[in-house]
Amino acid sequence: MKSLHKPTERVLLILETLANVDGMTLSELSIKTEISKGTIFPILKSLQYRKYISYDANSGIYALGISCAVLASSAVEKEFWIKMINAEMHAVVNECNEVCQLGILDDAWVLYVDKVQGSQTVQLVSKIGTRLPAICSALGKSLLHKHSDEEILELYPQGFPAITTHSVTHIVQLRQQLEQVAVNGYAMDNREINDDTICFAVPLQQKNIILAAISVSLPSFRATDEKIQQVIASLKGAKDRIESVLNKLPDIKNY
Repeated sequence: MKSLHKPTERVLLILETLANVDGMTLSELSIKTEISKGTIFPILKSLQYRKYISYDANSGIYALGISCAVLASSAVEKEFWIKMINAEMHAVVNECNEVCQLGILDDAWVLYVDKVQGSQTVQLVSKIGTRLPAICSALGKSLLHKHSDEEILELYPQGFPAITTHSVTHIVQLRQQLEQVAVNGYAMDNREINDDTICFAVPLQQKNIILAAISVSLPSFRATDEKIQQVIASLKGAKDRIESVLNKLPDIKNY
């Protein structure tokens, strides 16, 4: 048999093992893969950091994460809800003709896991896999709006990073914006990520637990009152349809 690169083989074996079960503890994984705990633990930490696996601290269970779904995961349930959201993102783009993005919270960052591009000549060009400070983006504010001030400040021990001169820099200012998410049902990024771009986002919840968020970004010169209302209505409509499906699914935890 051809000799394979052993470290890479261990990583793949861990992922393939988790793909065939609902989850495993560290001890179970070590026994199943025949990789010692001392060797497997740092691999698990790296995979967890990059969202290829998830870890439930209460149960001690490791399972496949959302990055596997982005790379055509074998986790069928997760593929279904992401594909379902993607279909609704296409509907949003058909209505607004602007880019629609899907993001999840990754500690202090928003991780972009899917996007659907519009056909406008001038539009935001984004990449799946990009991470941006959650406090600066509409996606991030949607994902953070249920967090307490203390929880948010713990994510940014060095203070709030400013990307543009419009970026929020103080927790009081951010709290006001997050409260508006609860009141209005959507979040806004007004040139906080890009000086020329405005973005609107809505959180996606399953049984009142925020799983992800979708957004629409557009250049500020196209952000007329009529266009903004169209974008917000389209996002809220997609949110309602997505959540009606999510609430009928088993609880989605391992992402």
